Amino acid sequence: MSKAVELHSATNVRQPSLDGGGENLQERIQQRAYELYEARGAAPGHELEDWTKAESEILEEEGSNIRRAA
Repeated sequence: MSKAVELHSATNVRQPSLDGGGENLQERIQQRAYELYEARGAAPGHELEDWTKAESEILEEEGSNIRRAA
């Protein structure tokens, strides 16, 4: 795992997902960031880009879930 992701993960605070499913948003973002890293062939140097893209994707997904439920 990259230093940026490790550092960000070290400050991980458990929080429920916005849809009430109880899954930790930070964990989902971390997993997605790792998937993006692997998809690029595990090349270092894009940790922040991977994290912010993953965060954007997960939060957009959560927002869509909330809008559908309303």
